[in-house]
Amino acid sequence: MFVGPKAEQAKWHQIPNLLNKPFLLDRIPGGVKMACSSVALALVLWFVVQFSSQSGMSAVREAAATLRTPVDTIQSYLTTYRDWHYPLRVRRGARKLPQLENRELGSAVTLMESQLNMMERHEKNILGSDVKVKVGTVLHGAYVDSLPSTEALQHGRDAMVVVRASQHIGNKYCYRLGIDDTNCATQVSKFSLSPTSLGVKCAAHHRQAVFCSELTRFRSLDGSCNHPQHPAWGQALTAYKRLLPPQYDDGFQSPRGSRVNRELPNARLISTTLSENRDLPDSSVTLATLQWGLFVAQDLSHTAVSKMWNTGGSIACCDASGRKLSPRHVHQACFPIQIMASDPVFSSQYQTCMSYVRSLPALRPDCTFGPLEQLNQATHFLDGSMVYGSTAEKGNLLRSRQFGRLRTVIHRGREFLPTTESLTVNCHVNRNGSCYQTGDPRVNTQPHLAVMYTLWVREHNRVAEKLSALNSHWSDERLYQEARRIVIAQIQHITYNEWLPALLGIKYMLSEPLLQLQRSSRSSLYREDVNPGVSNSFATAAIRSLNSMVDDEIRLYNENRSPNLVSLPLHHFHRKETMHTDDHLDSLVRGLATQSAQTMDLHHSHRMQHRLFSVSSSAENLGLDTFSLDIQRGRDHGLPSYNTFRAKCGIRRARDFGDLADTIPLATIMSLRMLYKNVNDIDLLVGGMSEYTVEGLLGPVFKCIIAEQFKRTRVGDRFFYDNAYVPGAFTENQLKEIKKSTLARIFCDNTNNVLTMQPYVFYKPVTPSNELAACSESSTIRRMDLDAWYEEPPRSVLQGL
Repeated sequence: MFVGPKAEQAKWHQIPNLLNKPFLLDRIPGGVKMACSSVALALVLWFVVQFSSQSGMSAVREAAATLRTPVDTIQSYLTTYRDWHYPLRVRRGARKLPQLENRELGSAVTLMESQLNMMERHEKNILGSDVKVKVGTVLHGAYVDSLPSTEALQHGRDAMVVVRASQHIGNKYCYRLGIDDTNCATQVSKFSLSPTSLGVKCAAHHRQAVFCSELTRFRSLDGSCNHPQHPAWGQALTAYKRLLPPQYDDGFQSPRGSRVNRELPNARLISTTLSENRDLPDSSVTLATLQWGLFVAQDLSHTAVSKMWNTGGSIACCDASGRKLSPRHVHQACFPIQIMASDPVFSSQYQTCMSYVRSLPALRPDCTFGPLEQLNQATHFLDGSMVYGSTAEKGNLLRSRQFGRLRTVIHRGREFLPTTESLTVNCHVNRNGSCYQTGDPRVNTQPHLAVMYTLWVREHNRVAEKLSALNSHWSDERLYQEARRIVIAQIQHITYNEWLPALLGIKYMLSEPLLQLQRSSRSSLYREDVNPGVSNSFATAAIRSLNSMVDDEIRLYNENRSPNLVSLPLHHFHRKETMHTDDHLDSLVRGLATQSAQTMDLHHSHRMQHRLFSVSSSAENLGLDTFSLDIQRGRDHGLPSYNTFRAKCGIRRARDFGDLADTIPLATIMSLRMLYKNVNDIDLLVGGMSEYTVEGLLGPVFKCIIAEQFKRTRVGDRFFYDNAYVPGAFTENQLKEIKKSTLARIFCDNTNNVLTMQPYVFYKPVTPSNELAACSESSTIRRMDLDAWYEEPPRSVLQGL
């Protein structure tokens, strides 16, 4: 965007206000109006040629409309330009917005709805020029990873209308009243959507008038009605929660650092400066620690990308060769990362652009106007949604409808995830590959993730089979729901009992009572006033730090825990013969419990930093950079800076870079000083990953954010497995059996021929207390006894016998 001198900018900022004054227009001579109309017609004809209008007749119609309402058209253009390109505005002080009439609120929504509809021609022109995500490309991998559902896309479109209407209101009043951007957004967010056309839709989506029974025994698939008084808390397709107000450059939606005078360092430059492709294995924790973290992260969050609002087409922000697009082919949802000529890797392929599409917006949970929020497609609960799906439709597709089982395919007598053979828009593989079908498409991201999904589908079916043998009078629905409830309880127990202590440190866990599990009996920690919603800072920054633990080399291990001579090439991962071979599945599971994870720090593996989503074995075929994309996503979501979160977490706010020495090593501070102009500019992800680790794997700020999340995930879940006050709560005997659950036992019970396992698989088997043990019945790795779920058949059934 061209930025001229401040005096020139001030003139342009006055134009919309001048156009709002009809008495000025009345004074314009007719000849001038005709001249303006002629200029407008010339502009329209130029746009027709430039953007390939479908027909001359439609162009004439558009020109005629422009001639009839030249001022309205210019006003609409300026409003659109201002809403999307965020000009610099200097505001003087904080005052109050007037109380707007319902008619004006409704008009703002209607106007922005029409403007969004007007984008259809531009979107069709983009698609007509073949600028889209091509199946099988690197961009296709990123697209599949965050593909929005049809329902999510509709919610996102409605949310975008609301955000633009909010900004329209702010532009109309705040500048004139001298209200700064942040206060403007805060005040606009107090206006309700109820008088507008989207008020009813938002209220219905957030179930504001829905009755939820407190007698429900099983949780819903989409997370709704967990809180009877707040039915939409934790529901899929709702906004992430904010721990701090968002920081957008214009108060409403402009990404942090997108303005010229507030520009932040290039995300790719940060990545290549701070992250080196070092091989630094952690001496204590295994790959299971990483993979369980990714598994849990996929349970709690799934951020979707935007698609074209009118056509539903995919959005590409760079061309297929990684170069910038012509301005007329750039969609307004694009926020690409510039690749500099000095880039150590991508410059060799003459790439200048890394595609980033902005995340899908979400309607605000209180159904008000206000700044941009992002949509979570997963449920906000730790409820196995990655295995079972986050919608009733998806959940039904995954069921076999026999004996409570999930759908699988049988290969050599073993159960595997069902696959799709064809290369489709929902499946990113090479030509000989296939994609697994389960509750979350990200199952196909890594071999070990696919293994984890496979084991838990097998565990569900194993439990369902046992329950069916114990209670032959139970229906398929009852067996499915009871098995699902047990599996979710196991996932929750392993997360809080094993994984969080490894991640946060045992001392830290002991200092947080809400994270500690009762050794016996049930708990009464559930609180109906706690919103369990996943925080934006958790999903977009803190949990993304796990990516630094990924190792490029996936080793296959024998039963004696010695590595095979040949490791598993990642580009062969999606071939069925890779996973459907007994030796490979078992070898990958042993690898989870044996191979060291990379140290959690700023450094990323070569594949994660330069070849993300590439399915080719050729070193010349580059991909994307996960670190750059994560930094860009944080700015897109308006996450406040690292320094702001220091203060939120009780750490003294840094006044300059030197004050960071209490949490960040001096060498890293020097690098940060070279990259960032101000200490308050440091991105949350970058600062959090730069911190010292005293105990566990994280520094103080990310510990704070992750601990805060898992406290609410537990306390705000009415169906959390040890809650005593829920219909059909587990009995004391059942709870005692569930608390025997370990990931080691899951590995033992659901692999093909793994004979030994250490009791604590998140740590390497190198200490006397964690030596390899037999997986047999008499093993020290305890097994859950499902006899505790035996239920006497109804008398009518007994009499029938």
